[in-house]
Amino acid sequence: MSKQTSEAIAQIKRAGILSAGVCRFSDAPLLPGVRSAARLPKAAKSVLVCLFPYYAGDFPGRNLSLYAVIPDYHAVAGGMLEEACRCLSARFPGEAFAPFVDASPLDEVTAAERAGLGERGRNGQLLTAEYGSFVFIGEIVTTMELEPTPAERLNLCGGCSACLAACPTGALAGGMVRKERCRSHLTQKKGALSEQERREIAEGGFVWGCDRCTLACPRNQNPAPTPIEAFRKGAEPVVTGENLGRLLQNRAFAYRGRALLERNLAILAEREEPRRKNSARLLP
Repeated sequence: MSKQTSEAIAQIKRAGILSAGVCRFSDAPLLPGVRSAARLPKAAKSVLVCLFPYYAGDFPGRNLSLYAVIPDYHAVAGGMLEEACRCLSARFPGEAFAPFVDASPLDEVTAAERAGLGERGRNGQLLTAEYGSFVFIGEIVTTMELEPTPAERLNLCGGCSACLAACPTGALAGGMVRKERCRSHLTQKKGALSEQERREIAEGGFVWGCDRCTLACPRNQNPAPTPIEAFRKGAEPVVTGENLGRLLQNRAFAYRGRALLERNLAILAEREEPRRKNSARLLP
């Protein structure tokens, strides 16, 4: 690793980002039609890819995907990336640094692979040796010409097909997710739902997300806990009609709006009503 690359990563670590690597901008595929592409620096040469581990525990009885149990990663990771950009700009004046999290114009998993941070699993998620796939990915695109960090083949996914077998709707194929079948996508889908889509949400038991393929992965059986304090201390695993308004202030699902979450809560309540009636009939 070159001295300049090492120094750039050191500045990122000053912002609390402990896992980072570099790939060439030309090696990070651009996604079509993403509005944030307008923020890419002209003459971009390198991508500093950053990982934000988020596993804060399993929380039995939760009705949220693990990534939605914790405070909104857009705000947490975004704030850390902005601080990293300030550190980089102070150290390398005259260079441009543009942070991205989630709504990125880059294929984030491919960029992370090419920066040597992990490998794409069969469920499309990035697998890492330490944190499994419990990581958010962010990037800083820069005009600096940095030497890429080594991207060794780690065989993290191997020949396992546990995630494919765990998916109840057959949404996984070729390392990609067919959104129209994915239960996580259905919990985020606006507009009218078909009866089959409502059944899938009800059977999944989550107000937001799914986690079936994630939890089936052998790499996710003993993940290292997140070192990010905001994720550790802010976890809240169950959303109800009573706490929904408060959680909408700082959770990743807030962008979809209150009505959608209330719809999903109603679908789960409809599922529970027959069970309550059956239990009542069994009482002496």
